[in-house]
Amino acid sequence: MNAFTQTKVDRRDVGETNLFKQVFTLDAPQPGRPRLRLMADDGSETYKNLHRGAMCFAEGLYAAIRNPANHSMLSELSADEALEQLAAFSVLARWIDQATVDKAS
Repeated sequence: MNAFTQTKVDRRDVGETNLFKQVFTLDAPQPGRPRLRLMADDGSETYKNLHRGAMCFAEGLYAAIRNPANHSMLSELSADEALEQLAAFSVLARWIDQATVDKAS
């Protein structure tokens, strides 16, 4: 997910949680710091909530699933738990795949 997102936004200088905070922020893109947009900015609360939610969702996935699994010895997951976690990451992957890249002018 990290490499997929880095490739999409052409950034290798930032990764994981910080990457998702930067790509889904509502701040305007800056040179070398494009954003991912899940919908056009129509000024609505939906636009704001969608991007804030994606940012928080990605942060939660890394904090609660990916990082503990990568950095500590956790017990083996049941098939159901593994599928649930895979499904959660699949949602994020779809959002990233479908997002448009918004670059600074």
